[in-house]
Amino acid sequence: TTAASAIVRATLEHPLLARARAAATRGDCRREAPVTMCADDGALVEGIVDLAFRESTGWTVVDYKTDAELDGTDALEIYRQQVALYAAMIARATGETATPVLMRV
Repeated sequence: TTAASAIVRATLEHPLLARARAAATRGDCRREAPVTMCADDGALVEGIVDLAFRESTGWTVVDYKTDAELDGTDALEIYRQQVALYAAMIARATGETATPVLMRV
């Protein structure tokens, strides 16, 4: 539909994704990347990072969410914690800073 096309276009034109495209040309971009970490309590934590890209200031870790109704629910906080955990996993693995971004589409 026209509305869906407009959303896709706006998302792809977002400055964050322009930065990701620039990182991809340098070979510093990962999409749908599996991550695994042993937590401090010994638990194995696994996930799939939607997008992570590296710039001179460190990594940006993006998790896309398309849920129509997030505001006022526990889901939004859970998603924020999820992307923060992914960023922590990448920071631990690379020794570089990693900034989490939850991108609602």
